[in-house]
Amino acid sequence: MPPPSCLRRQLLALPLAAALPPARAAGAPLTLRLPDPQAYSAHGAFFVEALRLALAKTAQGEGPPTLVHAPPGLPRPRLRHMLQHGQLDLLWSTTTPEREAQALPVRFNLLKGTNELRFLLVRAADLPALRSVRTLAALRRLRAGAGTFWSDAQILRANGFTVETTPKFELLFRMLKAGRFDFIPRTREEIDAELVLHVGQGFAELPGLALQYKQPLYFFVASDKPWLAERLRRGLALAEADGSFDALFMAEPGLKDALAGMRSFKGLRLQLKALD
Repeated sequence: MPPPSCLRRQLLALPLAAALPPARAAGAPLTLRLPDPQAYSAHGAFFVEALRLALAKTAQGEGPPTLVHAPPGLPRPRLRHMLQHGQLDLLWSTTTPEREAQALPVRFNLLKGTNELRFLLVRAADLPALRSVRTLAALRRLRAGAGTFWSDAQILRANGFTVETTPKFELLFRMLKAGRFDFIPRTREEIDAELVLHVGQGFAELPGLALQYKQPLYFFVASDKPWLAERLRRGLALAEADGSFDALFMAEPGLKDALAGMRSFKGLRLQLKALD
């Protein structure tokens, strides 16, 4: 497997998607270019509705925005490259110092922290040995698995973990099964779905233990559009104040249960430091 740096260069060397329409002409209705919501991440439709809500809260007599989606199937590093180079206007992503240097973060945690409590997907055969793991020092003796471009990988490494990565999400489960690493940190929603999807393949959740680390998910706006970042910040604040953001959040399949599961977890939470 090529090193991550080579993979990143290969991705960025791909031909750019056909030019999308410009964000806005003077006096014209607002047009925004963003990722394809179905292909970019889980809950993509929710993020698009949160965007529409924030814009509606700050509209001044204008009609609904026109949203133009990038082609499906573009990898996340490619989409971030497009944002930096004026081919997208915004996207949604967990934050890292590097990402905040490349685009303008709208500091409103769209997932309410539901992605910040991570349960451990392990091999079921290892459960007898792993049940004694109760400290960070003991857990660091194990190897973690993560996507090459996940901020989780950076967080784990910054906290002293050995992390094996792959750019292809589906390979993580094969690698875990083959013993390439010992656990994958997953949200409550993710691990429940993946245990069902991979039933009978020898996976299990390590009970009574979770990792917890700050990993807010923000809208990121192109650096040349500070007016848009400020408008989204104000709109989301207004939606939070009047309860309309919470109503949207609770109506999204999976997020309501994820929030309840995060709040009700009674096991041991091992705290990791966030990225500086």
